[in-house]
Amino acid sequence: MRRWIALGAVFVISLLVCLVVLMPAAVLVDRLPALRPGGAPLVLSGARGPWWDGRVQARWRNRSGDLAWTLDWHGLTPGLQLSMVSDGLNADGWLGAAWGDWRLEQWRATVPVAPFSAEIPQGNADGTVNLTLMTLELAEQAVVDAKGTLTYSGGTVTWGRDGAAEVPPLDGRLAMVDGAPELEVTGPQQQQLVHARLDNQKLNVQVRRAWPQLLGVSQGGDPSDVVFRMSRPLALGQSG
Repeated sequence: MRRWIALGAVFVISLLVCLVVLMPAAVLVDRLPALRPGGAPLVLSGARGPWWDGRVQARWRNRSGDLAWTLDWHGLTPGLQLSMVSDGLNADGWLGAAWGDWRLEQWRATVPVAPFSAEIPQGNADGTVNLTLMTLELAEQAVVDAKGTLTYSGGTVTWGRDGAAEVPPLDGRLAMVDGAPELEVTGPQQQQLVHARLDNQKLNVQVRRAWPQLLGVSQGGDPSDVVFRMSRPLALGQSG
């Protein structure tokens, strides 16, 4: 009798393991809550493969592409190795979550500027941004660790009716400074162009005179002078 009970238990456990392992990705995708990054719905469809190694078609605003994932643990932290391809945009890296905290590691992305600059009224730009994000960690809706670099290939920037300028390659560096993430964008002579800092759920941006000088719309003056400031609330983890 005990032998039959043990065999029955082994059968049930084996059946449950098979059901979990072989569960299709569509079952998981269909049960995801509504996602609205940037205030616009993210529509997922056409899921295929098992839940731990799947692929899905994604559409956000007027952009569409493919999203693929593979289950990947980093130590004791569960996560996904993700890759995204959409209209010239390519990105891949690791996303993990533990106890409500999120962590991104070893992300690399190639982002065409034109589709995003088209959202700016009376402005446009071309070229490509290459992003390397070594780490980005969020805890309690705050960035607690950040390290990365970006490079802009250079290109043409236009504004207004007849404003235009050729922009050389630019570099950026993301790092934690005094407990808060800062992004520093510099020009070909290492002159500081733009400085951004996220602190206490507030994004602060400063533009130096060196930026309009690089565009040819400002002459003279100290390149390090701040000619534009912006400060706005930015609470991470909140939708729309």
